[in-house]
Amino acid sequence: MLETTSQFGFLKFLVVAGVGLFGDGYLNLSIGLGIPLSFPVPYSLKTFLTLPVVPMLGYLYFADEENKIPTLPADTIKAALSIGMIVGQLGFGILGDALGRHRIYGKELMITILGTLLCVLMPWRGFSHHDVIAWMSVFRVLTGIGIGGDYPMTSALSAEHNPLHSRAKLVLAVFASIGLGGFTAGITYLVLLAAFKSSVDHNIYHLHWVWRLLFALGLVPLIITLYFRLTMPESKPYQQYVAEETSLKKDGRRGLHEQFQDFKTYFSEWKHAKVLFAVSMCWFLFDIAFYGVNLNQSVILSRIGYGKADTPWGTLWNTAVGNIIVAAAGYLPGYYIGIFLPDWIGRVRQQFYCSAVVAGLYAIWAGVLTDSSTSTGGLIAIFTLAQLFLNMGPNCTTFLLPVEVFPTRVRGTAHGIAAASGKAGAIVTAFSFAQLTDAIGLSAVLGILAGIMALCAACTLLIPETKGRTLDEIEHGILYGESRSPGVSSDSDGESYKTKPGLGAGRGVRGGNGGDGGDGDSSPVLDGSTSVRPKWDMDADKGRGVGV
Repeated sequence: MLETTSQFGFLKFLVVAGVGLFGDGYLNLSIGLGIPLSFPVPYSLKTFLTLPVVPMLGYLYFADEENKIPTLPADTIKAALSIGMIVGQLGFGILGDALGRHRIYGKELMITILGTLLCVLMPWRGFSHHDVIAWMSVFRVLTGIGIGGDYPMTSALSAEHNPLHSRAKLVLAVFASIGLGGFTAGITYLVLLAAFKSSVDHNIYHLHWVWRLLFALGLVPLIITLYFRLTMPESKPYQQYVAEETSLKKDGRRGLHEQFQDFKTYFSEWKHAKVLFAVSMCWFLFDIAFYGVNLNQSVILSRIGYGKADTPWGTLWNTAVGNIIVAAAGYLPGYYIGIFLPDWIGRVRQQFYCSAVVAGLYAIWAGVLTDSSTSTGGLIAIFTLAQLFLNMGPNCTTFLLPVEVFPTRVRGTAHGIAAASGKAGAIVTAFSFAQLTDAIGLSAVLGILAGIMALCAACTLLIPETKGRTLDEIEHGILYGESRSPGVSSDSDGESYKTKPGLGAGRGVRGGNGGDGGDGDSSPVLDGSTSVRPKWDMDADKGRGVGV
């Protein structure tokens, strides 16, 4: 049983829960690293903005097309993973709420492993152009479903397990596995390139070994931890607030119908729907800016000497080293700095201030980019700071807030909707950035991104602060000023206590009184007098004095 009330339990949960997001970072960056720019196509911004998997396939399968895949098939491959992630985020979020975390967790990892393995096993020779496009697109969609499903499942479980020190720190420590996975992919790619240098120089088709091994090595930690995910117990909040509510079960088991009813009832109130809109819009806007700045990294890499080289291998090496520089400069540090900010300044302030800073940096970048006298060091500084504030601010909080502002019954579904909104923003950027840059110029695009981040900061003000709130308080609507009428429930030790129905007990999401009335008491009360909280929620306070 995975508990986080000891140091060993904390580390074990961190590894098991984080490995899926580690795979997300690893496989996403592997797709970018393992697929270099077409050769000998000139190194330009537009060429760089083509998803890197496309040029690699151009090397190996499209020699008769001058090593390039046509635009429409290339865009199909480019969109496949993101489309799959949207399906996974929505589907697994709903299923995790309807059927329970335990019954669903681990299935998304199986899908990720299967999809990636089938990509690796694509035939080396004998495939037509259409076969290559169809194979990669279909199985990248499958991989995306698994990766996407990890977002709502892992975030909900991380928030609902007893953290050793802080709920926010545990959720974000797990989330930081994405950055670690991406950095690991970059290092692994460098090692593989060095190992196959002479082979690739002699025969370009030996690149097959490089990208296939890169993907396959990323599967190792996923396979090792699969068993522990499949056997992870149900979270205690889900047991107490959802599974034990027999009035919401059908034949002793909760299903999709009950879940849809809960979702409809809860979000039919504007104060709840407004927050769902806000967290979803913030993630959508953030991903547009986040992927926009990552697409801009070609400008920086070319200025510091990591653009096209004289040989295909040299170009690949420069791309790999350049990506590691980018990761080390602001990408990876931002993840780990962001872990400590929510309990210090609050989630809403963290997202608001960092978004505002990024908006300013984008505006400055737009102003100096057209100035040929701007130093390379200045551009690197702006780029690094933008990466740092993006990752330690909204990149962390857009993942954290959706699991803290909603109760257990709709937590996974709400997080899935927010995450899918973010991925939709990434798709918008991927398909529109190159064309928009050609039409109005990169400086104007950066100006638009500055406005988008300012709008993200504004939407953040619609989200309630969760700093200092326990899961029990969140469960019973304290964030929304809700009150409840007494009902009877029990804590994790089986002790009976009275609680307001809301989402903690009783029929429906808000209870029979629709959330109106009651005495306004925010905590369960034993025999109507003594204020208590569930034991699993009080355990989270040990060592820190407050449940955050």
